[in-house]
This record gives sequence, structure tokens and C-alpha cells, in this order.
Amino acid sequence: MKEEVFSKVEAAMEEEGLEALIVFGYDNIQYLTGAPLHYPPSYPDRYMALFWPRGETPTCILPHEWERSFLNLSWTNKTRAYTERPGSAGTIVDAILLLVRETVRKTGTIGIDASRTPASLYDRLESALGEYQLKPWDMGLRRLRIVKTPGEARLLEEVAAKTDHALAAQAHHVLVLQAPGEMSLTENVRVHALERGLDEVGHHAIAQVVSGENAGKWWPGAPMFGVGYSRVPKHHEWVRMELVATLNGYWCNGARMLAMGEMTEEQKADYQKLVTLREVARRTIKPGAKASEVYAAVKEVAMEKGIKLEPHLALGAGVGVSNYEPPYLSAADDTTLEPGMVIVFNPVVHGSKGELLMNRDTFLVTEEGCRVLGWWKDWREPFIANYTL
Repeated sequence: MKEEVFSKVEAAMEEEGLEALIVFGYDNIQYLTGAPLHYPPSYPDRYMALFWPRGETPTCILPHEWERSFLNLSWTNKTRAYTERPGSAGTIVDAILLLVRETVRKTGTIGIDASRTPASLYDRLESALGEYQLKPWDMGLRRLRIVKTPGEARLLEEVAAKTDHALAAQAHHVLVLQAPGEMSLTENVRVHALERGLDEVGHHAIAQVVSGENAGKWWPGAPMFGVGYSRVPKHHEWVRMELVATLNGYWCNGARMLAMGEMTEEQKADYQKLVTLREVARRTIKPGAKASEVYAAVKEVAMEKGIKLEPHLALGAGVGVSNYEPPYLSAADDTTLEPGMVIVFNPVVHGSKGELLMNRDTFLVTEEGCRVLGWWKDWREPFIANYTL
């Protein structure tokens, strides 16, 4: 993917008249360098930045303890490590200033992801670069990331398939074995994810399996890990399985439903709600449609058919080097969909007994419309666990 991303960035900088980029947002740095480090968000007072002069190889400026890990994972082998004083912007600003003076003419325009840069650091950087034009370029980076390259799309399809397979594999265990408690089921989902090469590390990585009354809550055991501990799924209950995982730094959000025993008529009707809404999304996610129009179409059908959606939530979002990014399927996002965008559709439907039911599906926008990525099975029907209750 390196060549695809590099060519997009260079073309965008030339079109915008930028002589260089300075990037602080960790997900933006990962997108530009291919280095999936998971720990920088855990240390907000330890600064990491990327300096990219147009037409040249970018340089990552980072604490010296992180340098070796970055070099092992990144597409670029240029770094400028520094010994920091945590919370002090001076050292990294000095390093950036030196790089700018070496490569950018005075009064040259430099793009920066201003909204991702700590305010105190931005102020100091703006003062130090007074001879240059510092231009907020958050929307430019958004435009680069929102349409995936072919390599990104292939990787997102792979992580979606592995996530779906991990959930299906755990459901299969319940089909053929006695179901254990929710805590064990949750850990088993994580094990299946790891077996398929997925990474379960990072702020957003999570697995959860809940059933029955616990499925009526987002995090039934919160704040203690968000799982139901020893509760065992019962006959005619729903089991909701969730997994947020990553592969080479690219994310997927997965959720599937498992019925304990042959479904009741109420459960069949409940599951059909998810199928109906997904079909609406499948028809309306296409080039030229606005994200807000997809949202409105799904909401309209839900209202017509009496499907109770969890209120005040978007119905999905893009996915890439972060697990929740533009475009957003919400009333507020008028982004026009384009081929290459990848969206996780995530309606949350209330079941007949108050459960929160989910089927998260990943869609790739194509020239003709869209296609589902990563289905391990046909999810127009859930898994059903017979004879293992």
C-alpha cells in the first residue's frame, strides 16, 4: 500500500500548494507511515509527529524509546528521535523547526492537522515557524483517508472476514458444546480472533458476549470489564457476540446474534428487523448518495415497519486506521459517497424482550453500488444452538 498512499499524498500536496506536512494525530501518522503502534494514545503528554517535505521521504519525530518499534513497522526509515521532558513541547518543536529550515523555503506553506495538535504545542509551533505559512489541513487528510486505495480495501476485506469468522467459530462451539458463562464466551471470542491473526491490542479492541437480560444493556457488568461473568445463556434467549479487532493497523467492528434453541415467532420477527434494515442500506449505499440520505432511508423504513431503533445513534461509520471515522451514517453528515469508501452499517434494534440486537456489516462502495465484505456465512439467518442447552 505504500506506493498507493505516497502517490495520493504527493498529488494532494502539489494540488494544494503545500511544501510540507506536519502531522500529530496518531491515526494520521499511521496512515502516512504504515506503522501500527498501539501505545501512543496511552501517553498524551509524549509527543510524536511526522514531517513530510513534498517530493522527499517523510521523517518521524518521536521519543527515542519508540524509535525501534516504529522502524520495525513503518514504510519509512527516517526518524529523528529525541529525549523528552514529558508534557514539554520544546524538544519536539526544536526538532521540527530544524527539519523545516533544512527543506522549506521561507514563507512556504506547511499543512498541519491543527485539530489533532495539542493547543499549547500548536501555539509554540506557530510561534517558532513565524517565517512560514502554517495552514490547517485537517480536511485534506480527511479527504485522503475517506476513500481507500485498492490495497486498503483488500486489507479491510480481510480483517472483516477474519472478524466474522472468529464470531462464527465461537457460535459453532456453542452449537456443538454446552454453552459456558458469558465471561468464558467472551474470552473464547478473543481466542478465536487471535487464532486468525487478528490483533486484540489497543484502546478500541474489545470482545463481549452477553445473553438474555444482559443483552438489553451495552455493558451489563460495567465497570468490571463489561461482561456478565458466570451467567449462562438459557433456552430461547438471544446471545449477542461483539468483536472489535485490527489487522496490520486496520480495523473492523463485528457483531452477530446467536439464538439458543429454535427461534420463537417473536425472535424470528426480531431478527427480520435487522435483515430488513440491512437490505435498505444495501440498496441506498451507492456512489452519489449522501450519508445522511442513507440514514434517512433506514430510519423511514424502521418507522414504517414499527422497528424500534436505539435513539440518538448514528447507523454506521467509516472504518480504516481507526475503527470509527468518516463518513458517518447520521442526519448531520452530508458526505457524498464515492467508490472506495468502506462503511460499517450498525443498526441497534430493540428485541421483543428489550434486548439490544446487532448485526454489523462492512460495505465497500463500488462503481455500481456496494458489496458486503467479510461474510463468513449468510447472515440473513442467525446461528441457532440446538440440543446444547
